[in-house]
Amino acid sequence: MSDDEASYILDSEQLFKIRVIESLADTKYEMLKSQNKYCSIDFMLLNQSNLLSVLIEHKHKNIDADKYDNFFIGYSKIVTLSTFYNKPLILVFQCLNELYFCEFDDEFVKRPTSLVRGSRVIHIDKSECGSGFDKLIERLKQILYL
Repeated sequence: MSDDEASYILDSEQLFKIRVIESLADTKYEMLKSQNKYCSIDFMLLNQSNLLSVLIEHKHKNIDADKYDNFFIGYSKIVTLSTFYNKPLILVFQCLNELYFCEFDDEFVKRPTSLVRGSRVIHIDKSECGSGFDKLIERLKQILYL
């Protein structure tokens, strides 16, 4: 495969961005993707009419979410999000069969941690999350219209 052909392959984050922008169906929204691969967030969604924005961390999970009660996220990422990024910030867990999301707040850093495969993580119970792409879009619109 040539470099030109490789540039047309869309990864899960690019597909997510396209789907969000198409679902919002309004030119006043702009969604910016972080260009730094070490950045702790993936996107900033901006309402250009009122300059309200929301940050989004997108996690693609190759799991059937029905088989699990919670999601894991690295504790060091939580500390970084809490220290360096403004709110509102949405954590998105895109699984094979469903999309889940929750709003990040500074209380996340106070949650109990555990070790999973040698990494310190926090658990996010699915019951704390909203589910479904349409509900995510609805919540993003609410945040951007406040």
